[in-house]
Formats: sequence, C-alpha cells, structure tokens
Amino acid sequence: MSDDHKEELSSLVTNLSAGIRETDYRAAHDAAANICSGIFDTIPVDLHDVVHEAVMAGYAAALSDLDEGKLDDQVRERSEIID
Repeated sequence: MSDDHKEELSSLVTNLSAGIRETDYRAAHDAAANICSGIFDTIPVDLHDVVHEAVMAGYAAALSDLDEGKLDDQVRERSEIID
C-alpha cells in the first residue's frame, strides 16, 4: 500500500471517530468489536480500522439519536407491536 493510501485511510479513521461523544465511546467500541469480529477474516487487514471506526460512528450516532428522542415514535410503535 502506498504512503498516500495509508495517509488517506488514517485520515478517514480519524474523521470517523471525531464525532463520537466520550459518553458513547465505550458502548460504540464494544458494539463495533462484536460486529466486526465476524467480518475481519473476510476483509483486507488494511481496512480493519476503517470498518471498525465506521461501525463505531454509526452506533454512536444511533445512541445520540436515542438520547435526543429522535427515535421515540419508532420505539413506541414497535413496543406496541410486541405487546
């Protein structure tokens, strides 16, 4: 892998993790580790950090949406279906 490519991947990883709130970091990291453990054998090693950080960013964004109440209606609807 070229140095430019390595630098681009490093920058992407940094940017993905920049939006993760400190309070959500541990939960997002653990969730990403669980999700990624099943795919790391199938993707190039050079992409492991990018995929892990992308999953963390998505999970942290979902946690943030929950905290802000953005998903309350969907949670209520699904709760009614389950009951």
